[in-house]
Amino acid sequence: MPLTTLPYAQEMNMIHRVFRREAAQLRAAVAATPGGDAVRAGVVAGVIREYVGGLEHHHATEDAMIWPLLHARAGAREDLVERMEEQHHVLDATLAVVLAHAGRWAHGARAEDREALVEAFDEHVAVLAEHLDDEEKLVMPIVEEHLTPDEWEAVGRRGLENVPRSQVFIALGAILEDATPQERAYFLAKVPAPGRLLWHLIGRRQYRRWTRRLRGA
Repeated sequence: MPLTTLPYAQEMNMIHRVFRREAAQLRAAVAATPGGDAVRAGVVAGVIREYVGGLEHHHATEDAMIWPLLHARAGAREDLVERMEEQHHVLDATLAVVLAHAGRWAHGARAEDREALVEAFDEHVAVLAEHLDDEEKLVMPIVEEHLTPDEWEAVGRRGLENVPRSQVFIALGAILEDATPQERAYFLAKVPAPGRLLWHLIGRRQYRRWTRRLRGA
Protein backbone atom coordinates (compact mmCIF):
# COMPACT_ATOMS: atom_id res chain seq x y z
CA MET A 1 0.00 0.00 0.00
CA PRO A 2 1.45 3.42 -0.91
CA LEU A 3 2.36 5.87 1.80
CA THR A 4 -0.20 8.58 2.49
CA THR A 5 2.55 11.13 3.14
CA LEU A 6 6.18 11.75 2.32
CA PRO A 7 8.52 14.19 4.04
CA TYR A 8 8.25 17.61 2.46
CA ALA A 9 11.91 17.47 1.49
CA GLN A 10 11.46 14.20 -0.37
CA GLU A 11 8.57 15.64 -2.38
CA MET A 12 10.61 18.73 -3.21
CA ASN A 13 13.55 16.57 -4.23
CA MET A 14 11.32 14.80 -6.76
CA ILE A 15 10.66 18.14 -8.43
CA HIS A 16 14.27 19.25 -8.22
CA ARG A 17 15.44 16.07 -9.97
CA VAL A 18 13.43 17.13 -13.00
CA PHE A 19 15.20 20.48 -13.28
CA ARG A 20 18.65 19.00 -12.67
CA ARG A 21 18.08 16.31 -15.31
CA GLU A 22 16.49 18.55 -17.93
CA ALA A 23 19.08 21.32 -17.59
CA ALA A 24 21.93 18.84 -18.09
CA GLN A 25 20.22 17.16 -21.03
CA LEU A 26 19.42 20.45 -22.72
CA ARG A 27 23.00 21.61 -22.39
CA ALA A 28 24.18 18.32 -23.93
CA ALA A 29 21.60 18.54 -26.74
CA VAL A 30 22.73 22.03 -27.66
CA ALA A 31 26.39 21.03 -27.69
CA ALA A 32 25.66 17.99 -29.88
CA THR A 33 23.68 19.87 -32.56
CA PRO A 34 25.70 20.27 -35.77
CA GLY A 35 26.30 23.76 -37.04
CA GLY A 36 23.69 24.74 -39.61
CA ASP A 37 21.07 22.21 -38.48
CA ALA A 38 18.32 24.77 -38.02
CA VAL A 39 15.56 22.14 -37.74
CA ARG A 40 17.23 20.46 -34.77
CA ALA A 41 18.14 23.81 -33.23
CA GLY A 42 14.50 24.87 -33.46
CA VAL A 43 13.34 21.69 -31.73
CA VAL A 44 15.85 22.04 -28.89
CA ALA A 45 15.13 25.75 -28.51
CA GLY A 46 11.44 24.91 -28.13
CA VAL A 47 12.21 22.49 -25.29
CA ILE A 48 14.44 25.14 -23.70
CA ARG A 49 11.48 27.56 -23.64
CA GLU A 50 9.35 24.88 -21.95
CA TYR A 51 12.07 24.24 -19.37
CA VAL A 52 12.45 27.94 -18.61
CA GLY A 53 8.69 28.35 -18.21
CA GLY A 54 8.51 25.38 -15.85
CA LEU A 55 11.35 26.58 -13.65
CA GLU A 56 9.99 30.12 -13.53
CA HIS A 57 6.57 28.82 -12.50
CA HIS A 58 8.11 26.60 -9.80
CA HIS A 59 9.98 29.53 -8.33
CA ALA A 60 6.99 31.87 -8.59
CA THR A 61 5.03 29.36 -6.50
CA GLU A 62 7.73 29.36 -3.83
CA ASP A 63 7.92 33.16 -3.91
CA ALA A 64 4.17 33.45 -3.41
CA MET A 65 3.43 30.60 -0.99
CA ILE A 66 6.53 29.52 0.93
CA TRP A 67 8.85 32.44 1.54
CA PRO A 68 6.15 34.78 2.95
CA LEU A 69 5.15 32.14 5.51
CA LEU A 70 8.75 31.62 6.54
CA HIS A 71 9.30 35.37 6.83
CA ALA A 72 6.36 35.47 9.24
CA ARG A 73 7.19 32.36 11.26
CA ALA A 74 10.92 31.62 11.08
CA GLY A 75 12.43 34.96 11.96
CA ALA A 76 15.59 33.40 13.36
CA ARG A 77 16.36 32.01 9.89
CA GLU A 78 15.50 35.14 7.96
CA ASP A 79 18.94 35.09 6.40
CA LEU A 80 18.26 31.76 4.69
CA VAL A 81 14.90 32.88 3.33
CA GLU A 82 16.51 36.02 1.92
CA ARG A 83 19.22 33.83 0.43
CA MET A 84 16.59 31.80 -1.42
CA GLU A 85 14.95 34.95 -2.77
CA GLU A 86 18.26 36.39 -3.93
CA GLN A 87 19.18 33.12 -5.62
CA HIS A 88 15.87 33.22 -7.48
CA HIS A 89 16.80 36.65 -8.85
CA VAL A 90 20.21 35.37 -9.96
CA LEU A 91 18.60 32.32 -11.58
CA ASP A 92 16.11 34.55 -13.40
CA ALA A 93 19.03 36.45 -14.87
CA THR A 94 20.70 33.26 -16.10
CA LEU A 95 17.42 32.11 -17.66
CA ALA A 96 17.07 35.42 -19.49
CA VAL A 97 20.54 34.95 -20.97
CA VAL A 98 19.76 31.34 -21.95
CA LEU A 99 16.55 32.41 -23.69
CA ALA A 100 18.27 35.24 -25.55
CA HIS A 101 21.01 32.96 -26.86
CA ALA A 102 18.51 30.18 -27.67
CA GLY A 103 16.48 32.60 -29.76
CA ARG A 104 19.51 33.64 -31.78
CA TRP A 105 20.71 30.04 -32.18
CA ALA A 106 17.31 28.84 -33.41
CA HIS A 107 17.65 31.14 -36.45
CA GLY A 108 20.32 29.51 -38.57
CA ALA A 109 21.98 27.29 -35.95
CA ARG A 110 25.30 29.08 -36.29
CA ALA A 111 28.18 27.42 -34.45
CA GLU A 112 29.12 30.62 -32.63
CA ASP A 113 25.55 31.00 -31.31
CA ARG A 114 25.58 27.38 -30.21
CA GLU A 115 28.80 27.88 -28.25
CA ALA A 116 27.44 31.01 -26.61
CA LEU A 117 24.33 29.07 -25.58
CA VAL A 118 26.43 26.23 -24.14
CA GLU A 119 28.35 28.78 -22.05
CA ALA A 120 25.06 30.32 -20.87
CA PHE A 121 23.85 26.86 -19.84
CA ASP A 122 27.09 26.19 -17.96
CA GLU A 123 26.52 29.34 -15.92
CA HIS A 124 22.85 28.51 -15.37
CA VAL A 125 23.54 24.93 -14.30
CA ALA A 126 26.16 26.06 -11.79
CA VAL A 127 23.78 28.60 -10.22
CA LEU A 128 20.90 26.12 -10.28
CA ALA A 129 22.93 23.41 -8.54
CA GLU A 130 23.97 25.78 -5.76
CA HIS A 131 20.40 26.95 -5.23
CA LEU A 132 18.81 23.49 -5.21
CA ASP A 133 21.48 22.15 -2.86
CA ASP A 134 20.99 25.06 -0.46
CA GLU A 135 17.22 24.74 -0.56
CA GLU A 136 17.27 21.00 0.10
CA LYS A 137 19.91 21.01 2.84
CA LEU A 138 19.27 24.31 4.60
CA VAL A 139 15.72 25.48 3.94
CA MET A 140 13.51 22.42 3.59
CA PRO A 141 14.00 21.48 7.27
CA ILE A 142 12.65 24.94 8.14
CA VAL A 143 9.72 24.46 5.74
CA GLU A 144 8.95 21.12 7.40
CA GLU A 145 8.92 22.82 10.78
CA HIS A 146 6.81 25.87 9.93
CA LEU A 147 4.31 24.88 7.19
CA THR A 148 1.28 22.77 8.05
CA PRO A 149 0.34 19.75 5.90
CA ASP A 150 -2.59 21.70 4.44
CA GLU A 151 -0.31 24.59 3.53
CA TRP A 152 2.17 22.23 1.92
CA GLU A 153 -0.61 20.56 -0.07
CA ALA A 154 -1.70 23.99 -1.28
CA VAL A 155 1.83 24.61 -2.56
CA GLY A 156 1.62 21.39 -4.56
CA ARG A 157 -1.77 22.29 -6.02
CA ARG A 158 -0.51 25.73 -7.06
CA GLY A 159 2.45 24.06 -8.72
CA LEU A 160 0.11 22.11 -11.00
CA GLU A 161 -2.80 24.44 -11.57
CA ASN A 162 -1.13 26.56 -14.25
CA VAL A 163 0.22 23.61 -16.23
CA PRO A 164 -1.53 23.63 -19.64
CA ARG A 165 -3.83 20.65 -20.11
CA SER A 166 -1.74 19.47 -23.05
CA GLN A 167 1.35 19.39 -20.79
CA VAL A 168 -0.09 17.63 -17.73
CA PHE A 169 1.17 14.18 -18.69
CA ILE A 170 4.53 15.64 -19.68
CA ALA A 171 4.88 17.14 -16.21
CA LEU A 172 3.75 13.91 -14.55
CA GLY A 173 6.11 11.79 -16.62
CA ALA A 174 9.04 14.08 -15.87
CA ILE A 175 8.41 13.75 -12.12
CA LEU A 176 7.97 9.97 -12.23
CA GLU A 177 10.93 9.22 -14.50
CA ASP A 178 13.61 9.09 -11.81
CA ALA A 179 11.31 8.44 -8.85
CA THR A 180 11.76 5.41 -6.62
CA PRO A 181 8.95 2.81 -6.65
CA GLN A 182 7.75 4.19 -3.31
CA GLU A 183 7.72 7.75 -4.64
CA ARG A 184 5.94 6.71 -7.84
CA ALA A 185 3.21 4.96 -5.87
CA TYR A 186 2.81 7.94 -3.56
CA PHE A 187 2.65 10.51 -6.33
CA LEU A 188 0.26 8.51 -8.51
CA ALA A 189 -2.00 7.99 -5.49
CA LYS A 190 -2.43 11.79 -5.40
CA VAL A 191 -3.76 11.76 -8.98
CA PRO A 192 -7.56 11.24 -9.27
CA ALA A 193 -8.51 7.76 -10.51
CA PRO A 194 -9.54 8.94 -14.02
CA GLY A 195 -6.20 10.70 -14.37
CA ARG A 196 -4.30 7.56 -13.33
CA LEU A 197 -6.21 5.53 -15.92
CA LEU A 198 -5.46 8.09 -18.63
CA TRP A 199 -1.80 8.11 -17.60
CA HIS A 200 -1.56 4.35 -18.14
CA LEU A 201 -3.60 4.41 -21.36
CA ILE A 202 -2.12 7.43 -23.13
CA GLY A 203 0.02 9.53 -20.81
CA ARG A 204 3.08 7.30 -20.76
CA ARG A 205 3.15 7.12 -24.55
CA GLN A 206 2.73 10.89 -24.78
CA TYR A 207 5.68 11.37 -22.43
CA ARG A 208 7.87 8.96 -24.41
CA ARG A 209 7.07 10.86 -27.62
CA TRP A 210 7.92 14.12 -25.91
CA THR A 211 11.28 12.86 -24.61
CA ARG A 212 12.23 11.68 -28.10
CA ARG A 213 12.13 15.32 -29.24
CA LEU A 214 15.27 15.93 -27.19
CA ARG A 215 16.86 12.52 -26.67
CA GLY A 216 16.03 10.66 -29.87
CA ALA A 217 14.93 7.02 -29.93
